[in-house]
Amino acid sequence: MDGPATLTTRRLQLRPLGPDDAGAIVDGLAEWDVVRWLAVVPFPYGRADADTFLASPEAAPGRAWAICDSGGVRGVVSLGEELGYWLARSFWGRGYVPEAASAVIDAAFADPARSRLTASHMLGNDRSARALETLGMRATGLGKLHFRALGRTLPVRRMEMTRNVWRRLRDSSRSSIAGSKETVT
Repeated sequence: MDGPATLTTRRLQLRPLGPDDAGAIVDGLAEWDVVRWLAVVPFPYGRADADTFLASPEAAPGRAWAICDSGGVRGVVSLGEELGYWLARSFWGRGYVPEAASAVIDAAFADPARSRLTASHMLGNDRSARALETLGMRATGLGKLHFRALGRTLPVRRMEMTRNVWRRLRDSSRSSIAGSKETVT
């Protein structure tokens, strides 16, 4: 996806990743509770890993974004073959993943040629499952992925969102916002 370089949500700025983000990425991926759920990330995760990632096509503007709140980088959201994301452990439970991923999904579907988006999560990763369901993703079946930090291939739930589902969800949210405004005034 060659999407917008910067996206803004109610609470977050999603901006291009750069070399100065290596420290925040290393800090965010220093916790096993974060890395254990990620397929491609090694553990322990060091500065050389961050530098390699930041120099890769996977970290290119419009393909990956730093998730930033007023205090700085809190995680990363990306859209390569699949929607992917991680958030530093101390920022879990704030709704940052659905908020950031929703902006990326909207940007992805701004491309009229895109008909669907996919994602997956390791079975047992209930937080990620809830986040993807909240976004409107639906399960399409099971698969397997190799999880680098675990050194094992494990089952994952494959999920997708079609353009029609995305459009229906966005139309529904606009209607409820408009309805709320009408009842308040």
